[in-house]
Amino acid sequence: MNYIEIYDNVLTKHECEILINQFEKSEDHKPGYLLDSDGKEIIDTDWKQSVEIKNLFLSDGSIISNIIKPRLLPCIDKYNRKYRSLSALTSWQYDEGYTFKKFEGEDAGFKKWHTEHCVGSLDRIFVWAFYLNNAKSGTEFMHYPTVRAKMGRCVIWPSSWTHVHRSAPNKGVKYYVSGWVTYS
Repeated sequence: MNYIEIYDNVLTKHECEILINQFEKSEDHKPGYLLDSDGKEIIDTDWKQSVEIKNLFLSDGSIISNIIKPRLLPCIDKYNRKYRSLSALTSWQYDEGYTFKKFEGEDAGFKKWHTEHCVGSLDRIFVWAFYLNNAKSGTEFMHYPTVRAKMGRCVIWPSSWTHVHRSAPNKGVKYYVSGWVTYS
């Protein structure tokens, strides 16, 4: 049991196209950044190279959130039903904040091994992500098989050290939306 759950066809092709179109016409694109130990934003393309829309919130009423949220919640529910031990944790909920990323070119991606449970984000329990296109790369896990990018696919996995991951070597363009479930 690897606790990585894959839910295919969660988003339709049409919904993925709408999301990608929203990304491309957005004026909120920024280079993907990391947070240093002091919480300061830094850009380090040896670690991460992407274009992102940050500061999105599942309840913000945007077209993006209005598509993502109703598709995400049933996946979180399925994950919770399968892994009943989650009910032993103190209360948890989906984090309102999430990011929308575009990785383009062979140098793009979150290239270094990392976890989502880290300094500044110790409340994260698991990660959710949507692939919006049939990219030629996906998410590489250190101890588990690589998850291939597939249009409309939602993937959920634990955020801790057991699930160290990075972007599989990028080829072409990959659109990716991700967020977290946290202690409340």
